[in-house]
Amino acid sequence: MKTRMMMGLASAAALWAGAASTAYAADAVAAFYKGKTITVVSGGGAGGAHGAYAQMISARFGRFIPGQPNVIVQYMPGAGGNKAMNYLYKVTARDGTFVGVPLQDLIFNARIGIKAVKYDPAKARYLGGVDTTRTTVTVMKSSGVLSLDDAKKKEVLMAASGRGGQTYLIPVLLNSLLGTKFRIVSGYRGLGQMHLAMENGEVYGRAASWSSIAGTKPAWVRKGLLANLVTIGLEREPELPDVPTLGELVTSEKDLTLIRFLAGSAALGRAWIAFDGIPADRLAALRTAYAMTIADPGFKMEAAKRGLPVRPVAWQEQQKIVGAILAAPDDTVARVKAFLGPRKKKKKK
Repeated sequence: MKTRMMMGLASAAALWAGAASTAYAADAVAAFYKGKTITVVSGGGAGGAHGAYAQMISARFGRFIPGQPNVIVQYMPGAGGNKAMNYLYKVTARDGTFVGVPLQDLIFNARIGIKAVKYDPAKARYLGGVDTTRTTVTVMKSSGVLSLDDAKKKEVLMAASGRGGQTYLIPVLLNSLLGTKFRIVSGYRGLGQMHLAMENGEVYGRAASWSSIAGTKPAWVRKGLLANLVTIGLEREPELPDVPTLGELVTSEKDLTLIRFLAGSAALGRAWIAFDGIPADRLAALRTAYAMTIADPGFKMEAAKRGLPVRPVAWQEQQKIVGAILAAPDDTVARVKAFLGPRKKKKKK
């Protein structure tokens, strides 16, 4: 009896100690964040779905963090999304007052050795994701291009940011794999500018997630102005069940391996990240706050009104995906580099 009593007291003491430790951690996090501001550095501009998600999440994020800090968004498009992540990695404090919303190519860019990458992808700590972003090649029907077969017969002007993004890489890849005639017009800062160029007839289309148009240009969808040619991946976009995937159009295992590599980062789900160095208790608080924000009924309602899907990805799953991308076979990486070709040197004036 005495032994059982002692065990019970020990168990109660352990529970109390655990609760006290948790409460202390929460108090420490609250003390740190009270009166502070968290800056959310977005690799995308304000005009696309990336920016819309960043706005909606940021508006609610702070209320779920102990101390309830203010949260603001800093848009920093450029260099295929790498400008923002370089800034987050090299310039900002690693204390939990800065987090990032990279484009989906964060890890992919690093693995293939894009020169614009100045961050260490292995040091990215994921907070969670809101939606799986399958890249879809979308063009205006007014271009006269309604299918991939049309794109093999006619030159198709495609908007892109820089060489480090899907908007550039996917048209290049399709030209090599399928014989399409996409011609890339680079230099657009974010999808908002690309969509304006499509509207003005400067270009015909772009390669990005379907939600980035459905959520920001619903009138285009409603009026039937768009043709979706292909989705990059092995699974069809749920909202575009009639659009084929690139995986359906190739036959060799070598090509399928390449597509898995390309599409892997889409499963990261419009991630939020911090870089290694942030204190563990604050990282845990940010991850919890992100999950609570995505589950918030008000957030889901606003996303539905904007036509933006909510298909959450847990941070644990994201870290596994990152590991798989970084471990991609060297020969697959070499193929991607070959498709991109050597960077053209600027002429000296």
